[in-house]
Amino acid sequence: MNFEKFKRILSLIVKYGVFIVAIPTLIIVILRCPYVIPFLACDMCPVVDCPSKYYRREFVIFALGYIALFRKDFCAWVCPYGTLNDIIYKIRRKFSKNTLKIPLELKLTFNFLKYVVFVFAIIALLNGNPRYYIPIHTSSLIASIKLAFLTAENAYYARLALIIIGLILGIAIPRFWCRFLCPYGTTFQLIKKAFRKIKNTYKNEHKCEKCSKCGSYD
Repeated sequence: MNFEKFKRILSLIVKYGVFIVAIPTLIIVILRCPYVIPFLACDMCPVVDCPSKYYRREFVIFALGYIALFRKDFCAWVCPYGTLNDIIYKIRRKFSKNTLKIPLELKLTFNFLKYVVFVFAIIALLNGNPRYYIPIHTSSLIASIKLAFLTAENAYYARLALIIIGLILGIAIPRFWCRFLCPYGTTFQLIKKAFRKIKNTYKNEHKCEKCSKCGSYD
């Protein structure tokens, strides 16, 4: 087995292994997380049965080390919610191989929506990532989710609707949530674009022979 094949197999093990381990966290984050933006204030979270409250730092250390060592993208190869999007799309592909092409106008609309969600996330962070409802503690996860539905405010339902819509659209459009709705995904996209621009600028400067053809050295 060559090293590239080993990396591929290891990446798949990590991808789906993290997803399986994170299933309880995903359920709680989707249906019971009291914060507008999850994973940023886990230490102060009143949901005592959420694994992220206790293992978030260890996961971040693992993810950063794994990404740095194997040069893998977080959204595609580590994020459990990204893996859920992949699984949903692959299941749909089992029934239909047709690929939905997004019209340019619709893609521009989705890109606009992406930055609206991103700006809203920034505003939430500037306001201290506020809790929009206080979950009721019960011994049963199902019962606590039911009570969350009863006690939550409109922001909770808006956030839940956005997540569900993202998953539904992900059936037809691969990684729809990751590409057009996830504020973390947008953050990573912007960072990648910035690094790519800096890298290209650096390369172009070192390739320049100062021949004066562009007029910069006349």
